[in-house]
Amino acid sequence: MAGKEEMKNFKSQISYKKFLILLLLFILLPTIIFCKTENIKSEKQKEVAKFLEKKSFSDEVIVISIATLPIFELRLAIPFAINHYKMGWKKSYLLAILGNFLPIPFILLILKYGVNFLMRIAFFRKFFEWLFARTRKKGKLIKKYEELGLILFVMIPLPITGAWTGSVAAYLFGIKFVPSLICIFIGICCAGIIVTIFSLLGILGLIIALTVLGALFIIWIIRFIQRLKIS
Repeated sequence: MAGKEEMKNFKSQISYKKFLILLLLFILLPTIIFCKTENIKSEKQKEVAKFLEKKSFSDEVIVISIATLPIFELRLAIPFAINHYKMGWKKSYLLAILGNFLPIPFILLILKYGVNFLMRIAFFRKFFEWLFARTRKKGKLIKKYEELGLILFVMIPLPITGAWTGSVAAYLFGIKFVPSLICIFIGICCAGIIVTIFSLLGILGLIIALTVLGALFIIWIIRFIQRLKIS
């Protein structure tokens, strides 16, 4: 009995810590976003851009490269192209779509043919167990609606969604290779449209994005409190 109480208290402490961290991030988010020189032209981003330019990478290659990266994907690539490199929205959109989709076939193939082998190694086993558990929690939409759910999951331009996470979810929920590719590509195109519109709206787009994030954060707080009451 004492062991159960200790476990409950431990879980409660973890929940409170998680809540405080998310609350702090949400409070700091507007400050972080508004601390800028011409939108996303921060000093750090300027340094990165200068470093890449010194290495003789073209603007187009840099935008494509950013879009291939997990978490960032086209969410960062499109605003970076439009605001930093002053590219037209059509060119920014196409380059970001290309970059975001490039790694997807390889991710799906690695998941299909390489996971069983990699799971034999302790480090990769722990990583994939964590990744799969996390993705299952976030992929309820895909589990319920399958291909349509995968499109919707990928098209929502939030850090917990996107093409990389969508690829893992497609593998976990048994969607075949070709349908996964098609659905993820459609989702990327839709996400690109949303991010491009927000990028072109400038300060208004930023306000809308913050409003949506705020609403999601409030929903999370309500659910968090409900879970505490149940436990």
